[in-house]
Amino acid sequence: MSDYIMTELNCVGRRTSQQSIGRADYPMDSHIVQRYYDEKGFVKNEGQLMVGVKNPYPIDYRSIIPSKKDCTNLFVPICLSASHIAYGSIRMEPVFMNLGQSSAVAAILAINKRLDVQSVNYEELASELLKRRIVL
Repeated sequence: MSDYIMTELNCVGRRTSQQSIGRADYPMDSHIVQRYYDEKGFVKNEGQLMVGVKNPYPIDYRSIIPSKKDCTNLFVPICLSASHIAYGSIRMEPVFMNLGQSSAVAAILAINKRLDVQSVNYEELASELLKRRIVL
């Protein structure tokens, strides 16, 4: 678990990341979790939802790194710290490609400066990401 967890508040713009490493914009969704017959014998679906997001929203660097007490040399760009509803929006392949590239750039900075991943300077990381045309 990270020190920063992406939630629905991020997706709808009510909480903004201060350390963006990319953006997501797919609706928050959850697929059907159960089918059942109602009292009239009709098949009903349960658990499905889709909630749109108005604008692309930033994904925080801190959500892809574990707490320092847990590990200091790991990036988790796919199974990042996110609530189930936020992950429904983040889980798209273009976002994963973006987070993977951002992780690689952060790893280069950490290795070259012999830093824990939690100690990478965000301003330097953002500068390097912008050079690579990552939309923050």
